[in-house]
Amino acid sequence: MPLNAEQEWTLVSCGLLALADRVLTGGEAARLLSLVEAYLDPEEQDLWMDLVCDKGALEAHFDHMRAPPQEAGLRLLETVWNTALADGDASLSEIRVFERIGERLSIEKSQLTVHRKTWTYAAMERAEVIAGFVANLLHRGARPTDEDRTAYESLVARLPLSKTRRERMLKSIDAPPTVEAIVEFLRRFDRQHQMETLRTIAQELIRTDRRAAAREQMTEVLAAASLPQSILGDLPGFAKSSDAAS
Repeated sequence: MPLNAEQEWTLVSCGLLALADRVLTGGEAARLLSLVEAYLDPEEQDLWMDLVCDKGALEAHFDHMRAPPQEAGLRLLETVWNTALADGDASLSEIRVFERIGERLSIEKSQLTVHRKTWTYAAMERAEVIAGFVANLLHRGARPTDEDRTAYESLVARLPLSKTRRERMLKSIDAPPTVEAIVEFLRRFDRQHQMETLRTIAQELIRTDRRAAAREQMTEVLAAASLPQSILGDLPGFAKSSDAAS
């Protein structure tokens, strides 16, 4: 299935931003992979992963792309900006690449600054849901181990959080939010951002040895948020077949 203009721009722009520091970090790589898997058939994915990991090839591709539909500009830029936040915060070089992409899309720099702040705040809200879900999970059935604590601290360090929020979420390992509190946050998001949040949680827990407990907790969250249980099938590692294989 060929990419449409918005998808092509999103992939190439996210690749350029992820390589702005010439180093592809774990969070950025995971985000690029999730986009490739969402947009492309399996036989096309390797080709595009090679492209988005090659700065020179991306630059050449970017220079020759036709502009996407005007209504897609802000939507794809938000996806691009969230790639910059994939490992906690954005560097100056990433901001410059983001502004370059915005310029190609005919969006004024002053507008981009406003949008960046809005999207960063929204990303922090989603980060609280992600960290809160994991903190709650680590208290299901037993107290968190030292290994659990180290993994949780690493997760919180990667999330886009202000200093105050980060400190609060680090304390959540000992006093986790309830499922009700997590759902209250989740309800503030539109469906697109709800799904993005849930997929990020699933990606963070894909190698957990608490998969059954994670699936049970996700089921509770979906029910409390009045979201369809069929969403489980769209979350990596949460489908019933995944449990059966573990």
